[in-house]
Amino acid sequence: MAIKKTKKTAAKPTEKATKPKGTKSVTKTAKPKVSKTIKPAEVKTTSSSTEMRVSGKKMIGTLQKEFMAKFPYLRLRIFPYSEKNKSTKTSYSKDVKIGDVRKKDSAGEVSINGRKLVKNLESDFEKVFGLYAQVCFTLEDGKKHYTSGDFDEMSLTQLNAYGEKAGWQKGATD
Repeated sequence: MAIKKTKKTAAKPTEKATKPKGTKSVTKTAKPKVSKTIKPAEVKTTSSSTEMRVSGKKMIGTLQKEFMAKFPYLRLRIFPYSEKNKSTKTSYSKDVKIGDVRKKDSAGEVSINGRKLVKNLESDFEKVFGLYAQVCFTLEDGKKHYTSGDFDEMSLTQLNAYGEKAGWQKGATD
């Protein structure tokens, strides 16, 4: 079974977004074109047992660095929940604490490990913090994309290994 990439539906591009404090704008690019099809069975993964804990005390920039150190072919972006269905998204600055921008008052944490599915990680940020999180990747040509479709059904370790095999940029930043 080959991995098919699908694009998440987005709001109309003509919508004006109000920019929350500590944010920057990012525009979604067109659907990525991959020169070769890689089947999940062809991707060898190693178990990633080290777990990261995310609480309201963590700076977004620190979280992103730790995430990229663990999954070098992926990125994690944090947005206000209001940005979820917009075509141009404005993410939070790396210089703010999750606790300063969270919308839910729970004292919970989000755990991140290699076995966690992409969709579950994104959902956990929404449930615990009231924030929109998106796992992203950068193609060989420098185009940046959000995960969707079959990629959201993969574990972080599987997706990272897939990206390595597919030639995604390692250590790409925003």
